[in-house]
Amino acid sequence: MKRPPRIPLREWLMIVAAWVFIMYFYGFTAFWGMSDYLREAVITDYMRTWPAHMEMILGGVFFGLLFAAVNTATDRSPLRRKSIGHIIAVRSILYILAWLSVVAGTYLLYRGLEIVPEGSLDALKHLPPLYLVSLFAYFALFSILVNFVLQVSRKFGPGNLSKLITGTYQNPQEEKRIFLFLDLKGSTTIAERLGHRAYSRLLRDCYHDLTDIVLAYRSEIYQYVGDEVVLSWRVREGLDDLNCLKTFFAFEKKLREREGFYVAGYGTRPEFKGGMDMGTVTAAEVGDIKREIAYHGDVLNTASRIQGQCKVFNKSLLVSERLARNLTRMNGFTKDLVGELELRGKENAVGVYSIGMRGN
Repeated sequence: MKRPPRIPLREWLMIVAAWVFIMYFYGFTAFWGMSDYLREAVITDYMRTWPAHMEMILGGVFFGLLFAAVNTATDRSPLRRKSIGHIIAVRSILYILAWLSVVAGTYLLYRGLEIVPEGSLDALKHLPPLYLVSLFAYFALFSILVNFVLQVSRKFGPGNLSKLITGTYQNPQEEKRIFLFLDLKGSTTIAERLGHRAYSRLLRDCYHDLTDIVLAYRSEIYQYVGDEVVLSWRVREGLDDLNCLKTFFAFEKKLREREGFYVAGYGTRPEFKGGMDMGTVTAAEVGDIKREIAYHGDVLNTASRIQGQCKVFNKSLLVSERLARNLTRMNGFTKDLVGELELRGKENAVGVYSIGMRGN
């Protein structure tokens, strides 16, 4: 059931488009904006030809791809557990190497194809040092800016930054979603034994292990609430290939595979229990100083209450009947009725099913 990490295609496309614009904007402002004041020379002649335009576009595409590759690689490496300052320092070095490789590659490509005027490439060797400093400062500034936008986007969740900017949820919108409430088993006992600092590190490591699984199975992290994390999907994406179920069991498997790490570091093997429901919620932009997109509706309450029944029935994953009815092709999974449960805060009993993996 292990799925290879999924490349965040939307993020890569955004990065490449941004760097094509950044490269072209630099050329436009550095040359075309003041071309009438420049002395005629082989370089100014070259800048008026199509290879100059193509150079900036290709440079933006290639550097954008390398920039995105650096971000994705560091996000999936042990580096992501380091401080933000450490991550920025390492990424900055990799960005410089990527930028130099794009410059060198473009230079060799154009010289090899002989598609530029004679002498124009050699003339680049005589550019004044201040020009090179300004060029480096320009791209360093935009590297920081692009990274900032990406970090803000991740803070709000994939796709939510654009919705906040455009005000999509200023007027509440209805959506059909699936919610999974994950809670650490025996959290009170573990916290008392470890102390709050070690317990916080334990949760941090668990959530790090959850990250790649969330990306692989197209989930969104809605909230971290103490030792509980809430995941969400649009209904179609959650039901597609049973992503909502595979997320839970992939996380369970990942924690088993890293049992040695957790036992050595914390003297425990963390296990999570889950409760899941689907239905209509209202999505609304809330807050002013700390703005975010919040979901309101019976679905969240039901999923939370169902998760609370896992301990009662000694089950790892329980789902509501309305979700179970939509889990039609249970390849590799079992679905067993637990019963009609009276959940706190619910007027009517809720049908609840236990989900397991075949062969376990």
